[in-house]
Amino acid sequence: LLVHNRNMKKLLVILIAFVFLFSPLLLSGLNKDEYEYTLTVEHLFTHCLIAYPNIAFAKDNPMRQNYNMDCITKDEFARILNSLYENDYCLVDINDTFENQNGVIVKKAVKVPKGKKALILSFDDVNYDHKKMGLGMVDKIILDENGKFATTTQIQDNEDISYSNEFIPMLENFVEKHPNFSPFNDMGTINITGYDGILGYRTQSKNKVNRQEEIEKVKPIVKKLKQNGWNFASHSYGHYHMNKLTDEQFLEEVNLWKEEVEPLVGKTKVYVYPYGEWQVFDKYGNISNKHQYLLDAGFELFCGVGMRTFYDYLPNKHNKVLFMDRKVVDGNTLRKKDACLYPFFDPEFVYDYKSRPSV
Repeated sequence: LLVHNRNMKKLLVILIAFVFLFSPLLLSGLNKDEYEYTLTVEHLFTHCLIAYPNIAFAKDNPMRQNYNMDCITKDEFARILNSLYENDYCLVDINDTFENQNGVIVKKAVKVPKGKKALILSFDDVNYDHKKMGLGMVDKIILDENGKFATTTQIQDNEDISYSNEFIPMLENFVEKHPNFSPFNDMGTINITGYDGILGYRTQSKNKVNRQEEIEKVKPIVKKLKQNGWNFASHSYGHYHMNKLTDEQFLEEVNLWKEEVEPLVGKTKVYVYPYGEWQVFDKYGNISNKHQYLLDAGFELFCGVGMRTFYDYLPNKHNKVLFMDRKVVDGNTLRKKDACLYPFFDPEFVYDYKSRPSV
């Protein structure tokens, strides 16, 4: 009986050791069949959508040519989403692609379902400038009585509420139908300025009429967006040409973002350069004053514009700045059938020949 008990103890010890040593491998074997990690992340961006092409492309519209070159229509966006899905892309959060390791910003592999390709979608200038109201875009983002995102637009004497003419409700509805397009509940990155408020609400300090009321109205919109997987990036405060500002003017811009926009959307570590114009180093190869202001404000990842995939470090003698280019999807790149877009979708198929004017 004593020998038998000793043998049993030995067997038990061996069994425990086997489970301890090999169960992680067994579990990882199961996981690796379902997920993988990748450092390859694509980034596409566009602007707010042309919601009403008949208005946007009317011959008497002063924004007609700008819209035709710089924006895409709601129908084009719908076709793009379908093509991205069919080509096995899935959405990831830009904030999951990097991390701060003891003050050094490093790239981080992101988790995707096996066979899927990581994609960031971002959207510029989401303030719905009041000067453009009535010219073909929506007026603002709203929540309906059921907590779903929609848009509202005043067209002559009528208010048009829609769920299918701007990227926020359209992407939400698409993911609802195709949840594996967003396997980890990640949506898009909203790149906003502050000079004319955010999301169609006049939250800027220059609004002396009903600013506080507008601030209270936009708060539940921002909260719901974050709950649903959207994130925010700074696209500056005033959408300036960076090289035309003095260091002092630039610092004022950064402070205005911190004072007026950050309290509404929260801190963000992502800075998206207006016009893709960046000024990271001075003529001596050192970090420029302007870039240092951005670092001091808490920004860690910096995004430009480029049609080639670039997510890497801008080299310097002693510093490395993590930089991500974004491929632009607009009327111009669609019309030119830019070769860099074909892995994502066919520009010929996407292009809205029915709505767009000839150039």
